[in-house]
Amino acid sequence: MCGMADAFSFGKRVRFYRKRRGLRQWELGALLDRSEDWVYRVEAGRIPVNSVKMLADLAQALRVAVVDLQGAPVLLEDRRGHPGSVSAIRSALMHSRHLAGALYAGREPPRLERLGVEVDAAWGLFQASAYGRLAERLPALLADARLATHEHAAGRERVEALRLFAVTCHVTAVLLRSLGETSLAWTAADQGDVAASDSGDPAVILALRRCVAHVQLGAGMAADAVDVVLHAADGLPRTWSGSSPTALSLYGTLCLNGAVAAARLPDRSLAGDLMAQARRAADQLGADANEMWTSFGPANVECHRLALALEFEDVQLAVDLAPRVPLGRDLPVERRARARLDVARAYGAAGRTDEAADQLKRAFRAAPEQMRAHGLARELARRLHRQSARRDVRELALALGVLT
Repeated sequence: MCGMADAFSFGKRVRFYRKRRGLRQWELGALLDRSEDWVYRVEAGRIPVNSVKMLADLAQALRVAVVDLQGAPVLLEDRRGHPGSVSAIRSALMHSRHLAGALYAGREPPRLERLGVEVDAAWGLFQASAYGRLAERLPALLADARLATHEHAAGRERVEALRLFAVTCHVTAVLLRSLGETSLAWTAADQGDVAASDSGDPAVILALRRCVAHVQLGAGMAADAVDVVLHAADGLPRTWSGSSPTALSLYGTLCLNGAVAAARLPDRSLAGDLMAQARRAADQLGADANEMWTSFGPANVECHRLALALEFEDVQLAVDLAPRVPLGRDLPVERRARARLDVARAYGAAGRTDEAADQLKRAFRAAPEQMRAHGLARELARRLHRQSARRDVRELALALGVLT
């Protein structure tokens, strides 16, 4: 279906893949524990699929990837030689210094201090939702970080080189997951996890275990993601998770990721327990922070309360929470835009079309590349366009690439 997925509405894509599997509507409904009428209304575009878990269940029942149902656009030019392409990032991940590759030819190992500045800048681009600029930097940054691990064989320099390579793989993985490149994101997460373990640095180890869970969640592996979260601190000092702002932030963010994963099982009790742990970590931290690029604190916990309500399809609770979601500048652009998208989804699910459109417009203005990459944003824009005659809603749908 490559090349025509975005020309189809979500419902038409469901119908296409259902028929390809040879299923009737009642048979697909039975696989999902839903009625035949529910499937009919989804395919007709009369009801949205707002739950990420239901989206994953649909993909599994239809034997396709979630990205196939979402109709993800190509945001980065995927051809050899383009500095910001997925192909160039793939090449950087797959090559090593000991293999032939133009990326490494004549390349001098970087100074660790300079490499640290570049890694921090890369994370800054991700949190600013500057996906294209980040993609242009990643191939060279991955090469430099890998070279550093070969250059420093022992001592503190070795630990620092491994740490920097691990967090470079982390930012690569989260970008690739955002672009729907889940398999390649897994490669980055796995390489980073190995480097983090070799470094012995508890903060980096926990950060990369969070990264692994994040990628698993994007691949629809909610149970695996929960397992990683519940065992993430295995092998670390028992008191480490509360020993510093960095530790609290990493632990709290891991709990937030785990709560979302638990919601997709669905397991309300476990999701609630993990949210409570995240809340305690945020309270202990006392304010919003961005330790190791986590953007963790009370504001992020509130954003995730809304996310969980949407996961469980508690529409009224989501609408009640939406006005209270903090969208100020204490959070990075990426997190604010995602939270505003969730506010728009809440209003959209409640039939409050104008409010949903206004919130989605603001999310797009703040983070256009992020919204173009997000399947839920594109599907919401397509649905709002069908429901509203507003010119700006049509312009938004065009900008998000959901109209032809």
